[in-house]
Amino acid sequence: MKSFVEYRVPLADLDGMRTVYHPNFIKYFDMARTKLFREAGLPMERWEKSGVLLPVVACSCDYKAPALFDDHLRITAEIAGIRGKVITVKQTIETLAAGNLTSGDHASGNVIATGQVILVSCDQDKTPILLEERFPELYRTLLSD
Repeated sequence: MKSFVEYRVPLADLDGMRTVYHPNFIKYFDMARTKLFREAGLPMERWEKSGVLLPVVACSCDYKAPALFDDHLRITAEIAGIRGKVITVKQTIETLAAGNLTSGDHASGNVIATGQVILVSCDQDKTPILLEERFPELYRTLLSD
């Protein structure tokens, strides 16, 4: 299962070096991951109504190139695996088009960041649960293509 969002970098996302402030890449990952679950018919509201919480227990980002003002980005989220209580989501950010104000050496079409997010399925008391046993329909939906 895979999904993506497109995003234009606003000035508010930049740091003092005029590049996207690095924690914003994690925010971008969250935008794509949320859309992935929504498109699978599992918006976060449904998870919570079902009694399932999905806390992030690990997140990594490998920064390959900067993102700049007005860059047109594509952020992709893909279920990389589900094992027991753990859901692993692989994430990628690429530049679809360089912003209007960027220099000619800023290439479009490049992967600028990769990463992964690890979620653990828990109940309302934050006790880990086996998603396959407790909510088999949610589990099957996540495994489908």
